[in-house]
Amino acid sequence: MRSKRPGAGDQKRASILAAALALFGRYGFKRSSIDDIAREAAIAKGTVYLYFGSKEEIFRALSLQMIERILAEARAAASASAPLDKKLFKLLEAKFGYVFETVHRSAHALELLDSKNRLCADLFTRSDREYARVVTRIIADAEARNEIDLSRLAIKPSDAAAILLDCAHGLGVNPVRPALYHRRLLELVGIFVAGLAAGSRLPAGTERPALPHRQLPL
Repeated sequence: MRSKRPGAGDQKRASILAAALALFGRYGFKRSSIDDIAREAAIAKGTVYLYFGSKEEIFRALSLQMIERILAEARAAASASAPLDKKLFKLLEAKFGYVFETVHRSAHALELLDSKNRLCADLFTRSDREYARVVTRIIADAEARNEIDLSRLAIKPSDAAAILLDCAHGLGVNPVRPALYHRRLLELVGIFVAGLAAGSRLPAGTERPALPHRQLPL
């Protein structure tokens, strides 16, 4: 990353990123050029290169900006004083709700949030692991407070976190209206917490399952 001047420089950089975000969302990454970004930001093309060495560098910076927003909101939800269901819902909204809304506004925005994109796959790999750790910690803390009981299903907090995240991801496979998607996230959390609630029982005649442990990557 090129060196940046403080103050006004930070504002210029933010303007460049805002312009690139608008253009990438409107036309896609390939159809947007540095010249386009400079015009959108109302600055000289040379000024763009004072802050970013290439269009790819701008793309990566935008993806990182979105990732940092997701993780910041996830950590805030985790540290809030709230019941488990509200914490988990805010956590899912911080990532899945945000991604859904962003992509719903523009299909091109998916490029910036694509974990398989060669320009930023490493960023998403690290952030996905951190996000999963945040969810796992919340579930582990809830179990320690006897809010939920994972022993009935012979699973660990990391297993429960993986199941919840897989389900949340699956909700977005079939396109739905945003309002319905957010409601489904809320309902998923309700089912998840109710099913693991301490004191709840498996149906009569159901044997305690012996499930292989699924480990999240560290």
